[in-house]
Amino acid sequence: SAFDNAANNNPQKYKEVRDQVYSLKAASENIVIFIQGMKYDLVNKADKGVCLGVPQEVLDEKGLPKEGTLIEDVKFSGLTPAQKLLPIAYLKNKSNRYASAQLFLDKKVPRSEQIAYLLSQEIEEYREKLIEAIPNNPKLINTIQQVCDVSRSYGTKKESWPVYNFNDMPAVGALTILSKIQSDLRNIEADVIDYLKKDIDAKSLKFGDAEAVEIPQSNFVLRGDSFRSTIFIAAKQEGQEPEIFVGEYDSLGNGDYQMRGDYDTVRVVGGKGLFATRTSSEGVKKWGGLISMKTETGTKTYPFSGEYLVAAKTAVVSPTKMNILYSGLESIGGNPIQISVPGYTAGEITPVMTNGTLKVSKKSEGLYNAFPVSGKRSAVITLYANVDGKRSNMGKVEFRIRKTPPPAPLIRSVNDNGLCDRAILKTEIVQATLENFLFDGLKYKVTSFKLSGFYKGAPQSDEQKNGMGFTKRMKEIIANSSNGSTISITKIRAQLIGSDKPSEAVKGDLVIEIK
Repeated sequence: SAFDNAANNNPQKYKEVRDQVYSLKAASENIVIFIQGMKYDLVNKADKGVCLGVPQEVLDEKGLPKEGTLIEDVKFSGLTPAQKLLPIAYLKNKSNRYASAQLFLDKKVPRSEQIAYLLSQEIEEYREKLIEAIPNNPKLINTIQQVCDVSRSYGTKKESWPVYNFNDMPAVGALTILSKIQSDLRNIEADVIDYLKKDIDAKSLKFGDAEAVEIPQSNFVLRGDSFRSTIFIAAKQEGQEPEIFVGEYDSLGNGDYQMRGDYDTVRVVGGKGLFATRTSSEGVKKWGGLISMKTETGTKTYPFSGEYLVAAKTAVVSPTKMNILYSGLESIGGNPIQISVPGYTAGEITPVMTNGTLKVSKKSEGLYNAFPVSGKRSAVITLYANVDGKRSNMGKVEFRIRKTPPPAPLIRSVNDNGLCDRAILKTEIVQATLENFLFDGLKYKVTSFKLSGFYKGAPQSDEQKNGMGFTKRMKEIIANSSNGSTISITKIRAQLIGSDKPSEAVKGDLVIEIK
């Protein structure tokens, strides 16, 4: 297709080489089929039949031809074109030393008509055709001469090439030699055609000017890291503007590409595409597309790709004197924190904590929960990011560790002055709460307390050892308290709901005046 395209775009310049390539292709096909016929006749004579096809498809588990796959009493000329191209799948009489000579060195006919000598003549003619196509490539010509050398003597007996390869040769050896000749001829054909195609490609782009270009590896560099850039000379042709497309593309093979889906067409000025796109999310963005250039041998398309880094507009204000993590918040999921490093998405950052642990809440947004160790004075959270394939320290923040404060006692019907009606008080419960604490969700239940007051003018008290409600005795003390007398609730203990830790003493006592 490359030669056809070149000849169609510039027949005066490339038609001759296109025709030459097709001639080489035809010559190669002819000699390969000639050898295929020799292989078929060899196996047919040795085994009285030939099995054609891929071995995995035509041979059974024992490696023998499946029923109906053996072709008998049919000459090579009687095969269909498709059958002639199939490989030989099976040879039974591998050690037969007579079939090769009888077929290819038949003494009943003149040497010039013997098949082995006809093959050597075909190879010599093919060699001259190949060399004629590449007169200016001595290295490739030397390779062709070696592969196609059938004229010198071989072996200790100084035998001719046909005799050395096919006389007194086991059938399996002759079959292998013929297959190798086919492969060698195909390889040098491919080498010659590849050389001719490269010669066309070298002529396909013409440039009249050049300029220096530098392309940075990244437009975002952190302090302490290296700035890297590729610097090179770029050629251009005045008056011949390329077409540039940005978006996703597919490779069609043979150096052809095609854009797919939605894509942008880039404005070109002075041979340069001016591309801009608005960013909407953070992180490393990959982009690319195709550059299409008209040349004298047709339109050439070249893929390109790159990447750039999008960082968020981030304002960071840190209360340095208030960097505190509380221990004891396991029941509500720990201390919520959010991490970030300008220029990197949250998903690309890994935090590490001393004197505690971190659990992911939502990595894509940099949300974690911190659990400092109780009894430690401080913890350090260090952020790492992958920079050029290496784990790099991006900075650290130190936090003080403080124990969650104890709860304070509370009876909701007692007003700010400590007053409460005795009838209402009897129906209340003693609670414990964290007032004005930063974290919601910490809840306590009172497990025990002591109530003291006056009953019929004498001091009385009772203890609740399993709950937050008043006992029968406590209600009697409250009911018989006179106006202006006081009820004291002391020794209050509470347990954090959701925690397996034992109850703890609350902060302070309750003194209630009866009204």
